[in-house]
Amino acid sequence: MSVITTAGTPGVNRFTRSQLLRTARLFATDPDLAHLVDLGSTERQWHRLDATDHLEIWLLGWPARTTTGWHDHGDSEGAFLTVRGALTETTWSRGEFHDRELGAGEGRSFGVRHVHEVSNLGSLPALSVHAYSPALTRMTRYAVVGDRLEATGVEQAGADW
Repeated sequence: MSVITTAGTPGVNRFTRSQLLRTARLFATDPDLAHLVDLGSTERQWHRLDATDHLEIWLLGWPARTTTGWHDHGDSEGAFLTVRGALTETTWSRGEFHDRELGAGEGRSFGVRHVHEVSNLGSLPALSVHAYSPALTRMTRYAVVGDRLEATGVEQAGADW
């Protein structure tokens, strides 16, 4: 684990974005992952695989045509890797949507307060592994209002998920 100093939190132990993506990739190799969520469900499912104050790892099951809605991950950096199926990450920049499709084995990392929406636009279930550092404590939800994103609320770890 690297020690990275971030504004406002000197000396906080954080994994780097590349370490988070490698960690997600490592957890994604577990052949038993698909048994931890119900891939036949009609709602998204999540299962926490591991957690410390410095690192949190989640498995998400994605039924066809499900989405996260617009959100960020507060003060946590993150990464996710598609294990099965395909996911589409949508970001917003200068009033325009930008889509990135991530098929099985593909992933990406992102910085603090990265706002995105992740969706399974396909007709089959998908599975993904997500890693965050430090562990998630809150997520801000957003809505597209005209040509901008507007915060609509904040979810707190433990209370809202």
